[in-house]
Amino acid sequence: MAGADNCRVCGYDWGEPPWGDSQLEPTYWICPCCGVEAGYEDCAPDGARAHRRAWLATGARWADPSTPHDGLEPEQRLRHVPPGYED
Repeated sequence: MAGADNCRVCGYDWGEPPWGDSQLEPTYWICPCCGVEAGYEDCAPDGARAHRRAWLATGARWADPSTPHDGLEPEQRLRHVPPGYED
């Protein structure tokens, strides 16, 4: 289920809210899955969707090889995109 801990672009589970508990305080973390910067490219739903389209168009590759893959296929992870940011 999608929630505050999930990336607005790819649905990756950060384990804690990348926009803070209030959902108004971005951390500027870089998503290890899609490479989005929380607080920059995902501020608005249209920006998150544009980043998602670009990420998918380039093969939805795991962005950070130093972070272990979560084992999900992109289609599975995308089911966890927070409400209002999905396609």
